[in-house]
Amino acid sequence: MEKALIVIDIQNDYFPGGAFTLENADEACKGAVQAIEQAKRDGWLVVGVQHVNAPDASLFKPDTEGVKIHSAIAAALGDAPIVVKSEADSFFKTNLEQIVRDAGITDIYLTGMMTQHCVTHTALSPQARDMNVHIIAKGCAAPAKALSDLALKGLSARCNVG
Repeated sequence: MEKALIVIDIQNDYFPGGAFTLENADEACKGAVQAIEQAKRDGWLVVGVQHVNAPDASLFKPDTEGVKIHSAIAAALGDAPIVVKSEADSFFKTNLEQIVRDAGITDIYLTGMMTQHCVTHTALSPQARDMNVHIIAKGCAAPAKALSDLALKGLSARCNVG
């Protein structure tokens, strides 16, 4: 069994001072850093995902501070591959599927922001259907903790949530 940790959209716009602050963003960031460190110790493939929108979008505008991956996550990722996406599903029109397939991955572990949107769409992506999908809840955040918890409960019907 080959495992990969996919760290989704932990970017500056989701933190205080950013364009769209999420509740518990700092706690989720710490949880994601712990997950990255553990995955690296265990020899897993680690992949970062960065959402980049059009220049006229309300967040994740190209060439802004807000679009950058949070410094703690960037430091933890180190030289891990970064997949750039423009839609909620991290597999959609990206090279993420090729990366995990080339590595022989059977289990993907997802963590990141926003739980109810990008994490959910990635978990339920058609490209993930023949992999075992796990969610690392301590590294997830949404506009409100209740919304994140609701999304995690919904995901638990199809994914291992822990």
